[in-house]
Amino acid sequence: MIKGLVSSIVLNWNGKDIILPCLDSLLGQDYSLHEIILVDNASTDGSLQLIEEHYGHAVKIIRNPQNFGFAEGVNVGINNSAGEFIALLNSDATVAKNWLAELVKKIQPSEKIGMCASKVYLADHPGVLDNTGELLCRDGLSRARGRLERDRNQYDHSDEVLCPSGCAALYRRKIFDEAGLFDKYFFAYGDDMDIGLRGRMLGYKAVYVRDAIAFHKLSASAGVISPLKAYYVERNRLWVAIKCFPLKYLLAAPFYTLQRYFFHFCGIFSKKGPAAQFTQQFSFWQLLWITFKGYFSTLFFLPHLLTERQRLKKISKWSSADFENCFRQYSISARDAALNEVL
Repeated sequence: MIKGLVSSIVLNWNGKDIILPCLDSLLGQDYSLHEIILVDNASTDGSLQLIEEHYGHAVKIIRNPQNFGFAEGVNVGINNSAGEFIALLNSDATVAKNWLAELVKKIQPSEKIGMCASKVYLADHPGVLDNTGELLCRDGLSRARGRLERDRNQYDHSDEVLCPSGCAALYRRKIFDEAGLFDKYFFAYGDDMDIGLRGRMLGYKAVYVRDAIAFHKLSASAGVISPLKAYYVERNRLWVAIKCFPLKYLLAAPFYTLQRYFFHFCGIFSKKGPAAQFTQQFSFWQLLWITFKGYFSTLFFLPHLLTERQRLKKISKWSSADFENCFRQYSISARDAALNEVL
C-alpha cells in the first residue's frame, strides 16, 4: 500500500460509446498521487481495443475471462491496486477535475471516515441530481438520496450520510481489509449498500462531499428499467437485510416489504413509480416472476448469507440502538421507495 495514493477503478463491459469520456475525466484529475485501473469484463464490442489504443500507456488494464459483474469486477481491481484509497467510478460517468482532490481532502484527516459520497448529477438532465449518497428502506432496499431533485442547493452542506453510491465514491482501503471485499454473488446493484453497512458496522463514518462533482448517464449498461436490473435490485435487498440487519429488524422487514408491494400495486394503477414504469414496458406477470425468482435465489444462497451474517456479528461494533439511529437518519419509507420515479 502506498500512502496517499488513490487507485481509481473503472469497470468496462461493452462500453465503447461511453468509456472514453470517463477515462478522459480521470486522466485530467489535478490530484497527482493517482493510478487508474481499467477492469474489462470480457467485452465483445471492440471497446477494449479502443481503450488500449488510446490509453494503454496511462491506464493499467486487467482482462477478465468472463463478465464477473460489478462486485467481483471491482474486487479484481482492488486486488491489483496499491492505493491507500480506492475510488470507484462507473464507466457511464465523468467527473470534474478536482473530484479526487476534494474527496481526499475530506477523508484524509480522520481515520474514522471510511467512505465519501459525491454530488452526482444526471448527465443528460442539467441541474438534476442523480444522488448525494444512499438511503435505506427497512426491508433492505436502497434508494439514492436526492434522486431526480432539481439542485436548489438543498444538499450544499457537507455532512454525514449512510453510505456512498458506488457510481462515484471513495473508500479507505481499510474498509475492505477489515469488512471484506464486495460480495461477488451480488453481481450488481445493492452491493454498495452491503459494503457501506459493513463499513458502518465496524465504526467507520461516511460523509458527503458537495464539491466532489460527477455526472452520470443513469443505468447506461442495464437500462433504467429492465428485467435484469429489477431482478438484482429485488433479490439483493433481501441479501442486505439477511446479512446486516439485527434480528428484530430482520423479522420486521417482511412487513415493510408488504407495505412496499402494496404501494407498488397502487402505483401500477396510478402509473407512478418503478413498478408502473416496468409494467408499461414489459408486463405485470414478468414483474411477479422476477420477484419470486429473487426469493428462490435467496433460498439457494442462504448458507452463504448466514455464514456472512455470523462473520459480521463477530466483528460488528454496532448495537441495535446504532441501527435504529441509522434508520431514523437515513431511511426512506416503503411508500416513497415504491412511488418515487426512477427517471
